[in-house]
Amino acid sequence: MMNLKLLLFANLREKFGFSQKDIHLPEVIDSPESFLFLMARESGGDWKELLKDQSLYRVAINQNLSSWTDALENGDELAIFPPITGG
Repeated sequence: MMNLKLLLFANLREKFGFSQKDIHLPEVIDSPESFLFLMARESGGDWKELLKDQSLYRVAINQNLSSWTDALENGDELAIFPPITGG
């Protein structure tokens, strides 16, 4: 079993209907990408779409910018958000 604190920002927050959620997973996962694979397999729908479009989004683990393949551990905070643009 694995527990994560999931944070969603911008259009993801609107799409999934929450900005913060404690996630309890039935199995241990090792990266944000494997989290997406599991959620797409278990829940489908918007999770499958996010998996397909993951290159359009950034992730942070414990408030540090990360890649989709970086290590994820039990109790971590995982944030998913669109790229930050400035101007």
